[in-house]
Amino acid sequence: MRIAYLNGRSWRKEPLPPGELPAPEAEDFALVAAAGQAAGLCFEHAYWDDPTLADRGYDALLIRSCWDYVDRLEAFLKTMESLAARGCKVVNPPSVLRWNAHKTYLRDLAAAGVPCIDTLWLDRLDPHAVARGFETFDAAEIVLKPQIGSGSRDTIRLKRNAWSEGDLIAGPRSEAMLQPFLASLETEGEISLFFCFGHCTHAIRKRPAPGEWRANLMDAVITPHDPTTAQKDTASAALAAAPSGLAYARVDLVLAGGAWRVIELELIEPRLYFAYAPSAAALFVSAFGAGLAA
Repeated sequence: MRIAYLNGRSWRKEPLPPGELPAPEAEDFALVAAAGQAAGLCFEHAYWDDPTLADRGYDALLIRSCWDYVDRLEAFLKTMESLAARGCKVVNPPSVLRWNAHKTYLRDLAAAGVPCIDTLWLDRLDPHAVARGFETFDAAEIVLKPQIGSGSRDTIRLKRNAWSEGDLIAGPRSEAMLQPFLASLETEGEISLFFCFGHCTHAIRKRPAPGEWRANLMDAVITPHDPTTAQKDTASAALAAAPSGLAYARVDLVLAGGAWRVIELELIEPRLYFAYAPSAAALFVSAFGAGLAA
C-alpha cells in the first residue's frame, strides 16, 4: 500500500529545499516510514499542492506537515476537496479539514457538552471588546488569538489595567478569540493525547520553556505522559462530538477550575511527537493500515 505523506513547501514562511521536511516532521517521518516498511505500508514524501498527486496511484493521501496552509487556506481546502472528488482517499477527509480550520469548532464542541476553554468570539479586535473580555471573565489576564492560525502566531497576553490599544497591533488581524489566561499553563502545561482510527497511541506533556507561557513553541519542554482517566474521558468526548471519519487526531487539554478542558482539537496537521513515545509510530501505522483496509 502506497501512502502520500503530504507536506508543505515552506515552514515559518521560509521556503524548504526540495524534498526537505521541517526538522520536527523529519523525526516523525523517519519513524513512520520505518514502521510502515515493517508493516507493508510505503509512506512517500509529497507536496500537497503537487498537481500530479491524483495521477500517481496512491492508496491514500495522508496530510502531515502542511504547515503553510494557514497562509493559503482556501487554496489548500479546495485542493483537498478536488482530490477527493477525483476519487483520492484524503485523510483526514476534506469536510473535517474545513470544519477544523476555523477555531469556532470549539464553539461546536462546547455546545455538545464537551468541556472547553471559556471563549468570547470577536468579529474584530478593538479596545472596547478587550475591556469587556476582562469583565466577562473577571480575569486578571486574558489571551487573544486569531480564529484561523497556528503556532501561536498573532497571539498575545494582556494584563488588566496594564495594556493599551497599541498592544493590540501584535494581536489577531481579523476575527479573534478571547480567553482568560490560565496560570496552569505555566505549571501544568498542556496534555496532548494522540489517536489513530479511535485508538489512543500515546500522550505527552508540553510545558513552556523557562520565562515563556506558551507550550506550543519549539523550545517547549516535552515529556512522555500516562493520561489519567479524566483526561482520556475529556479527549474521548471531544472526538465523539467531532465530525465522523477521523483517521487521526490530537486533543490538547489544559487544567481550568480543577477540571481538564479542551484547548485545541487538531485534525489537520498536528505534530505527532513520536520521538517521545518510541512505540507509538508502530501503533499509529498499525491502526492506520487497519483503518484504511476496513
